[in-house]
Amino acid sequence: MLKRLTAACLLSFAGLGAAAQLPDSADMSAGGEFRRRIDRHTSTKAYRMLFVGTPLIVGGVVMQAYDSDFRRLRNGYSRSFRHDYDDWLQYAPAGAMVALKACGVRGRSSWGRMLVSDAFSAGLMAIGVNSLKYSCRVMRPDGSSRNSFPSGHTATAFMAATMLHKEYGHRSPWYSIGGYTVATVTGVTRQLNNRHWMSDIMVGAGIGILATELGYFLADLIFKEKGLNVTETYSVYDRCRRPSFLGFSLGFSTVPGSYTPYPGMHMQFLSGPAVSVQGA
Repeated sequence: MLKRLTAACLLSFAGLGAAAQLPDSADMSAGGEFRRRIDRHTSTKAYRMLFVGTPLIVGGVVMQAYDSDFRRLRNGYSRSFRHDYDDWLQYAPAGAMVALKACGVRGRSSWGRMLVSDAFSAGLMAIGVNSLKYSCRVMRPDGSSRNSFPSGHTATAFMAATMLHKEYGHRSPWYSIGGYTVATVTGVTRQLNNRHWMSDIMVGAGIGILATELGYFLADLIFKEKGLNVTETYSVYDRCRRPSFLGFSLGFSTVPGSYTPYPGMHMQFLSGPAVSVQGA
């Protein structure tokens, strides 16, 4: 079942990638038909709701084949890591959101609308996580129980970070950066504590983000404009403003095949985890 799901997801993304290939005659000038078609698809509400969480879930399913590689990496460098701050850190972004609201900082929603949106998000996240935990029954890395997949702590942390982003990300990007940094630390700590596989963390993060997007969507359908302080915001970037960025990535790399550089020497390459930081 899992293999068929993985194959279907990969084929879907491969089809999307093939459809996005540019023919030699594509009109890339301003106002061209191709540009208008891409803008039309990427500006839809469905795309904005799915374009972060869905790749995390698909990537987590694919990552299951490399879970043991990441566990070996953990065992090689931090076998004795044992800390329980992730038990409360998962709630920190939500706590920051409530504290800002209590201090009178104007956010996206009124108190009532925010609480309903968050209740929908929490309910959807809990349904998604627990239904998978007790149907897949994946053994934890430490062998303690069969409810490893996906990570509930990570799902909660990314749900809370997305709530903070929804409510206060328009005021400053640092609210969003802080929330998602805390969520990422929570997920990494779950793996360092030997409580979860890498795939558990990635799928949990995706579920947390998707649940919040859907929760706020349902609340928007109910409340419409009532209690809404800020509508959707868009950022316009100008290359002359010297923008900066900082990015982190986690994945795997592989060099296929084996090689014989010269007689008597044989080299074979295997896959392994990859972590990178980039910025400008």
